[in-house]
Amino acid sequence: MNETALKRNSVTINRKYSEYFLPTVLTAMATNIAMIVDSIIAGNILGKNALAAINLLSPVAQLYFSLTILFGLGASSVIAVAKGKNDKTLVNRIFTTTFIAVVLLCVVLMAIQLPLAGGICSLLTKDKILNPLLYQYYIPFIIGTPLNLILLCSSYFIRTDNRPRFASNIIIVANIVNLIMDYVYMGVFDMGIAGSSIATVTGYAVGFVMMITHFVSKKSTLHFDFSILKAPKKFLEIFSELITVGLSGALGTLLITVKMLFLNWIIMSTGGRDAMASYSICSSSQIFMSMFITGASQTMIPIIGVCLGEKDFDGIRYAFRRAFTILAVVSVVTMLFILAAPEPVIKLFGITAESDIANAVPALRINALSFPALAFSFLFLYYYMATQRKTLSTTIAVVNGIVILIPSALILSVFFGITGVWISLVVAQVGTLIVLYFITLVIKRKSKGKYDSFYLIESNDNNEIVSLSFKGSKENASGVSLYLTSFLTSHNIDKNVANRIAVAVEGISADIAERTGKKKKADIDIRIMIDGNDAIISIRDNGEPYDIVSNDSEQKTLSEIQVVKAVSKSVEYSSVLGFNRLVIKI
Repeated sequence: MNETALKRNSVTINRKYSEYFLPTVLTAMATNIAMIVDSIIAGNILGKNALAAINLLSPVAQLYFSLTILFGLGASSVIAVAKGKNDKTLVNRIFTTTFIAVVLLCVVLMAIQLPLAGGICSLLTKDKILNPLLYQYYIPFIIGTPLNLILLCSSYFIRTDNRPRFASNIIIVANIVNLIMDYVYMGVFDMGIAGSSIATVTGYAVGFVMMITHFVSKKSTLHFDFSILKAPKKFLEIFSELITVGLSGALGTLLITVKMLFLNWIIMSTGGRDAMASYSICSSSQIFMSMFITGASQTMIPIIGVCLGEKDFDGIRYAFRRAFTILAVVSVVTMLFILAAPEPVIKLFGITAESDIANAVPALRINALSFPALAFSFLFLYYYMATQRKTLSTTIAVVNGIVILIPSALILSVFFGITGVWISLVVAQVGTLIVLYFITLVIKRKSKGKYDSFYLIESNDNNEIVSLSFKGSKENASGVSLYLTSFLTSHNIDKNVANRIAVAVEGISADIAERTGKKKKADIDIRIMIDGNDAIISIRDNGEPYDIVSNDSEQKTLSEIQVVKAVSKSVEYSSVLGFNRLVIKI
């Protein structure tokens, strides 16, 4: 085989990304689609005041979403790294710590909000018509807190537990139930705006039952380990780690809450109730975009987490590029659609009066211009969070959330009225990318050549001497073996070590080909590192999960692994995100 054919490629990463993308988008819908559906149905059944009232609760909904990012995404990211290190005890302790923390959080949130619901509604709006509608919607929302937070955090765990499709099925069912019950509660039973909120909680309840079936099944690799409670220092250490990792993503979402509070106040002061209805549609269009932003960004996080643990910097870049491409296409297409045909979108929310449509059209069009920059701002936020650059990701969150938006909205509204507020939505996103550009430029210069791009990671692991990708076939296994023998000896690797590496790679690759040959050929990535006196071989494939080390039911497989063990100091197997991974020490 020639060097070009063996060059490392993005196939395994891209296929895993594609496998996880749709389920992750659907998981994002768990928090986002509910309010869009509620807004559309409530707007059509109950009118524009109900539409405005539901949007007024958006800051609280965003607060909840930020908490699921903090605990769910933060913990699942840490779990992904622990899985990459094959530390099963740590994985279970992270899972248990997070579950305990989320349950306690639910109790606290309900205890605070229920007695203060009326006062919180008054803080959100002083409007005498909207306030009672908001209260009716808010109370069921509070009662559904445990179903909401535990379900959404668990969806991250199930996805990281290599069941992305089941996680998406939970979300699909929950939202279908929500949609059906919206019509039942508001239309059939005439329960008003409260029925819309109760329908959402009903959907979460059904999803919650489905979620439980995963954790009691044999397919789950996540198990409770309450022994962590006997080690409070370790509990706090794990809690601190997951909070630290999830903080920037959560802060970005939390600052959206702050942004919404200020924007609601500015919009009501500048344009009144009609402008608020227009902003409700803009907000829903942003929620639609955020499904894809969240989906594309969060799909790469567990993949990057595993690659980071393995020091597979090429894999990190492949995952980011995939997310970038998807968001570029989706954001531009969505922007162009809204610019070309805003009226159908507006009418979808029950806004039919010509004067109301005339007010909403410029708001929707200007807001759509922000979509590409919005997508990339949050993509970078999640990327730097996943690569452990917590300060940079937190800076993006703060700059995007309040530093640019609120001052620009206040200033532009003075000169251009409500149109100035819509313009500020674009200014904030573009401004964030400009600030990010200069920050990364400074970091690159200070690194003195260590980082040569915005990825802010090394070109490759300093110990890595070769990285290959190829299709799993016996012919390729033999070809790779011959190539490695020649390559390694020509790079001053001891001939005996080079031959043992080649034998190990050929044996494992041939076994993979044997297991997947009758089906679609597996894609194989191989990285070889030199660590002191040891040669480390990392072999990853996307075939069916199979523990070649411990499975001795097939004589042929057993003899092949015996050969590999004979030429190696150690052989370790792990299954992470559906990848088979072997680490062989020569």
